[in-house]
Amino acid sequence: MILVKEGSPSDEDLEGLSRRIGQSWKPLGRRLNFKEAQLTAFHKENEEYSEKAYQMLMRWKEMEGSAATHQVLNDALCHQFVGERALAEEFCYN
Repeated sequence: MILVKEGSPSDEDLEGLSRRIGQSWKPLGRRLNFKEAQLTAFHKENEEYSEKAYQMLMRWKEMEGSAATHQVLNDALCHQFVGERALAEEFCYN
């Protein structure tokens, strides 16, 4: 059985994920409880999808603190509207 990592993802893990998430960054943000206005701000403030995603993920980690776990990120990535199970396996599993 594959186990989700304990604790929070590192900044480096979040940067790696942000480079791979592409246009799925926005549905992921919704699963991480960002409001539409916040997502619009990330979109307007950053040109590249990878940077939109990175800024969003870093804000998530900052806002949630110790609650920003691999498990929460895994659940969000695997949500039917995000559909990024392969990325969840790469970044969230042991």
